[in-house]
Parts: sequence; structure tokens; C-alpha cells
Amino acid sequence: MVGLGMIGYGHWGPNHVRVFNQFPESRVVIVADGDASRLDAVQQQFPGTETARRHEAVLQHPDVTAVVIATPVATHHNLVKEALLAGKDVLVEKPITYTAAEAYELVELAERHGRILMCGHIFLFNAGIRKLRQYIEDGTLGRIYYMASTRTNFGPLRRDVNALYDLGSHDISIFHYLLGARPREVSASGECYLQHDHEDVAFACLEYPNRTLCHLHVSWLNPRKERTLVVIGDRKMAAWDDTSPIEPVRLYDKGLMQEPYYDSFGQFQLVLRDADVLIPKIKGEEPLKAQNRHFLECVCGRQKPLTDGVFAAEVVLALEAMQHSLRRGGGRQPVADAWRSGK
Repeated sequence: MVGLGMIGYGHWGPNHVRVFNQFPESRVVIVADGDASRLDAVQQQFPGTETARRHEAVLQHPDVTAVVIATPVATHHNLVKEALLAGKDVLVEKPITYTAAEAYELVELAERHGRILMCGHIFLFNAGIRKLRQYIEDGTLGRIYYMASTRTNFGPLRRDVNALYDLGSHDISIFHYLLGARPREVSASGECYLQHDHEDVAFACLEYPNRTLCHLHVSWLNPRKERTLVVIGDRKMAAWDDTSPIEPVRLYDKGLMQEPYYDSFGQFQLVLRDADVLIPKIKGEEPLKAQNRHFLECVCGRQKPLTDGVFAAEVVLALEAMQHSLRRGGGRQPVADAWRSGK
């Protein structure tokens, strides 16, 4: 039995408690939140669960072996650090920290103390995204030319980070996961329309090895809720739509064929190939449930998580480079330079 402590009971906290209490091998022992009304909600939803106003009660609880942190990003570094020093395994919501320097400090601390450190990049546990990775790994799509993602909605607004850190962190983690690589350069542009200090709309481009480009569009200021991704390969193309639960993935047999066409100059002509559309059957459990089960497996088996501290730090590395680009008018920013400037 893994005893869990929950720090933060806002938007994601109740979902984590619900899911962990569904597993026979885990139980949420105590929940901490500075808002008394949120602790009242804990008692209403999960009677018998201990509550506390201060997070120290979670870290000092004798039955807690692992901690889940779902608090504002600015608090992640200190809370995760305290939990690791207290000998707890940690699952923290994304992004792991605000800066790459903070993230790598936590990675080193977890390694030094032999603790599991995992970040909640939940879309890597989405069945549709995993299907796209299968198509890439088995060569169905061929060489990947580019990817383009859109993640928009009308709210909810975050007051601690901008739309890139809130929404874009999802898409960056997906790009990293699908390509198995990290970007060399990024560029980003955005604007603050609803809040004077946080961009609520942003566009960014990431350049990966092998000349693969990835583009993302994120916004809190859009009348349509959209979570889509297209992956373009030289053999086939694929599209993912998270708002379509029945048919989230489509595989398109579209591409280019180079056929000899001899005119007076002996040039070649590119011919478009447009064939069938395949809709694969995808059966997947709730991504949060898959993610949290993976965390428990790592805690019990002392295994390296899919979204471990290093993976999470590399997402922040890209985010930090995008922030540099935003502040410099959208110019290209080498990702490695963002890490060196943060040390």
C-alpha cells in the first residue's frame, strides 16, 4: 500500500485523489491546502481523509511515502525540494518549474537521494498520442517533415504563467515524445490582451534535428475549444483530435510521388497521391488514470518514469528559450543558450 499526500486541492487535486483512491495499491492519506473552503470540499468528497492548512503536515506524516503536488508553478521548486529532502517520491504537475536551472537542481537532488521524480505531462498517456508514436516508430509515416498543433479555448485564465507555459507545455512534451529528440532552436511571438503581464495568445516554432519543424498555437482567447495535431511524413500523414472521443486519430494515405515526366527540358514532375483514410480503433483509459498508475509502478518497482525529471526539465528548457524569443521580438533562440543563461 502506497500512502500518498496531496499538496494543493484546486483544479487537479480532486482528480488526483479520486484516481489514486481507485487503485487497490494506493490511498490518499492527507490533503493540504491553504484555503479552508477547499479542505471542506475534501471532507465532503472523500470523508475520513485527513486535511491540513500547511504542506509540512503532509511531509511529516508517517504514513505518506509519496507526494503529489498540484499548486501554482512558482511554488513547485520549493515544494518538490522539501518533499525530496523529506525522503518522499514526487509527482508534480507540469511544468515542473519555471526555470531550467530550478528543474535541473531538482533532478540532481532526486538522484542524490534515490527518489522518484515524475512530472504530470498527461498527454503522453493519451491513447491517441501513443498511436501517433507507434506510426512514427514503425515507419508508417516515413520521415517526419513537420507537425502543427492547436490548443485553444475561451479561458480559463492563469495568473501565474502565460499561455505558453500553461498550454504550450503540453504540445512541447508531445513533440519531444513523438520525435524522441529535443529542439535545437525555437522562436515565439505572442501578445497580452487580457492581462498586462501574461501572454494569452502565442505562436511558436521549434526546429528539431533532421530538419523537422514543429509549430504550435495556444490561446485562452478563442471561441472554439480545439486540441489538434497533424503529423506530416513523406509516406503518410496523421491527424489527432482530442475533442473527438470516438475517432481521435485518422491516418491519411497522402503524399508525393516523383515520376519522370519528360518535357523539352527533361524535368521531373511531382505527383500528388491521395488515397484512403484509415480510422484506427483506439481503446484507452482515462489519461490521468494511466499516468498515475505509471507513477505507482515506478514507486513500487523503483523504475525510471516516462516523464521523469530530465524529460520535464527539457520541456522547461524549450519554454525558457521561447520566453527569451518573446522578449526579443520573436527572433530565433538556441535552446542550449537558454540553459546556460539560467545557470
